Amino acid sequence: MSKILNNRTALITGAARGIGKSIAENLAKFGCNIIIIDPGYSINGNHDDKNIAEKVSIDIAEKYDVETLAITKDISDIEEINKSLEIVTKKFKTLDVIINNAAILRDGFVFKYSIDDWKKVIDINLTGAFNIISKTSELIRNQHKKDNSYNYGRIINIISTAGIWGNYGQAAYASAKAALIGLTRVTALDLSRSNITCNAIAPFAATRVTESIVPQNSDQEKYKNNALKVKAEFVGDLCSFLISDKGSKYTGQIFGVRAKEIFLFNQARPEHKIIRTSNNGDIEDLDLLFREKFDNNLTPLETDLEAFSNDPVI
Repeated sequence: MSKILNNRTALITGAARGIGKSIAENLAKFGCNIIIIDPGYSINGNHDDKNIAEKVSIDIAEKYDVETLAITKDISDIEEINKSLEIVTKKFKTLDVIINNAAILRDGFVFKYSIDDWKKVIDINLTGAFNIISKTSELIRNQHKKDNSYNYGRIINIISTAGIWGNYGQAAYASAKAALIGLTRVTALDLSRSNITCNAIAPFAATRVTESIVPQNSDQEKYKNNALKVKAEFVGDLCSFLISDKGSKYTGQIFGVRAKEIFLFNQARPEHKIIRTSNNGDIEDLDLLFREKFDNNLTPLETDLEAFSNDPVI
């Protein structure tokens, strides 16, 4: 196995289980040092196993002969992030790769969703990602300034197609993942002069999130059954490619991966327009224009589960 990521160091949130763990192992097999930030939360954000990050860290170090570090801090707490990065900079020469994978899920229909659940999901899934990007990108940029020969930096945000299509009862989760797409674009723009790339990946794989799906129809049931067949390793393969030198030209993009399939998503841009024929608030005028230009081009009100209910290429 070629050590194409030798001497690189990656910080991965939520890397003690599922997709995050698979990404960590994939990078490690290419020689990348691994920092796991994972407080051991259950899928709903409660403490489940505080020791799991340390266990996985030791296993990866022994299996792949790389340096590892386990941190059990809450990424929604900026002060805890600052303390964590002090530990990171003492142990590793550089920090090169950031992967925001941590996420929790608390579902409920919008008309009866609690503000506490909303805040908890947004804190971990969005604010936590911002905290990590904000502080680590500053660190990586300083590495550039100290060493002119250092010309590298990769950020990957693990999103969800729920943030593009929406899904029943996932107001906070879908909102956080949609916002993470916007954060990906802004980060790619803000760091472009520093040659630091930032991309988003929507994974389809067997995870705790997939297992928690309660199908609302036959298409959603088919999606869940198909997703549970897909191993998370395919997500790690795409991450390793984007992190490698071969991936340097890709930034600000949204990718999806489902087993052997890799998707490049288009991003919201105007497709159709109307020009009003009157200057006043003529509802009849708008009704006619909408029916002529927009009605046959509306986005279907479907979830990502229906959109991807077809069989994956395994």
